[in-house]
Amino acid sequence: MSDDPFETVAIAYSQPQAGVILSMFGWYGIPAFAQNIEHVRVSPPLTLALGGIPIRVHRDFAGEARDLLAEAAARPDESAAEQVGDRVAKVIFCGVLGFTPPPKVSAEIVGGD
Repeated sequence: MSDDPFETVAIAYSQPQAGVILSMFGWYGIPAFAQNIEHVRVSPPLTLALGGIPIRVHRDFAGEARDLLAEAAARPDESAAEQVGDRVAKVIFCGVLGFTPPPKVSAEIVGGD
């Protein structure tokens, strides 16, 4: 067994995903942090190159964290469909102005050891 008291329970592929997961864990008192998030904040295209943003929790809370993630993943998506105006804004900001759009990859739950 490793001396590291934390283990990876999820991998996020955007800063908002990581923030939501960390917020949920904070609400339930689960000690957690997002590894590599500083690199992603500096250069978002590094997200995929780094293999995502590992969300790590204290080993004693790993089971509870995975249960919360599984429960959240089982809920139906409540987000509204993307509006045409949002798509136009993305084309303008991402395509014309040269911003790199964030990856459209869902977070994944990592199983226990």
